[in-house]
Amino acid sequence: MKHFVPAALILLLALVTGCSLLHHKDRKNRQPELPPSAGIEAEFRDRWMNKRVHELLAAGTAATEDQAKQMAAAEFAKQYPYLIPGNPGARH
Repeated sequence: MKHFVPAALILLLALVTGCSLLHHKDRKNRQPELPPSAGIEAEFRDRWMNKRVHELLAAGTAATEDQAKQMAAAEFAKQYPYLIPGNPGARH
């Protein structure tokens, strides 16, 4: 009985540490996670752009949809300079 308890504890310790060593995710291939605010900013930009493009086309300010998108993008950049569309989640 004297040798059973330490042997059982050593076996239990080996099993617990072995499981944690064998179970790991591949961290090299994972993409870095963006903050939740990046998704919200992108959704806001998309909704704002769609609304503004339709407004420009309805008012006759822009002749084509591409021209309206360019005008809306310029207005968005001027009105919301703190939102960077090319690099979501990054700030200056």
